[in-house]
Amino acid sequence: MFHYTKAILRVGGRLLATYFFTLKKWAKHIDRYPRPKRFVKIRKIIGSISRALQVDLFAFGLENLPSDRNFYMVSNHMSGFDPIPFIIKTPSYLTFVGKSELMKAPFLPAAMTVIEGDYIDRDNLRQSLKVMLKVEDDLKKGEMSWMIFPEGTRIRDQLLPVGEFHHGSFRPAIKAKVPIVPAAIYGSFRVLKTHPQFKRYPVFISILKPIMPEEYGSMNTGDIAARVHEEVQREVTYHLRPLDHKTMSERKYKKYRFNHIY
Repeated sequence: MFHYTKAILRVGGRLLATYFFTLKKWAKHIDRYPRPKRFVKIRKIIGSISRALQVDLFAFGLENLPSDRNFYMVSNHMSGFDPIPFIIKTPSYLTFVGKSELMKAPFLPAAMTVIEGDYIDRDNLRQSLKVMLKVEDDLKKGEMSWMIFPEGTRIRDQLLPVGEFHHGSFRPAIKAKVPIVPAAIYGSFRVLKTHPQFKRYPVFISILKPIMPEEYGSMNTGDIAARVHEEVQREVTYHLRPLDHKTMSERKYKKYRFNHIY
């Protein structure tokens, strides 16, 4: 718990002040505050949280992000920390679809409202469809990029393969005809553990080459999901996981075991 105590001591007061004097006010009257200002503020907040949690972020492939249009990013899912590195490192307006359970977490509902994100209730099909239609409409406007974790749940065991990607997760991008950007993350499963064991926590993200509308135009959602899943699995298996192993081994953490679940 000392890991979290130090984080709270470092940013707790600033986070509370920002929440009560800025985020709550912005969330109630979001139209009064320009989007650039809101996203800059959120990036600063979550950046300070990441640093307080002693996370070292490593990002690869940022040059693959479309610079002239919005996009739809999909990634594997290992931890509740996963959206943070992508929002910090992505220069465009990136928001994401989360699970409804996040609404019970402190601070998150206001932060999600400020970045115009949304939640899916996995037990409510009608509500889920409504949210995905909203994402589709928003993508068509061309102003915001969206991110989703198509596994639908976190794969907590870092040695397991990437879970199956749900086909329906890709429909908003297909309907809106925007680039689909595969992404991979590794190392985030350590950051929010109840009993952290390390001094620093490397987290690796990789942005792969986008799949453009003209490429997936003749494909169905199942084919697209399978292709993206294969690319993400390959990136995790042959790049991020070995890199994580090399980094953790070089730091000579005595408690680190590549084949140990923690």
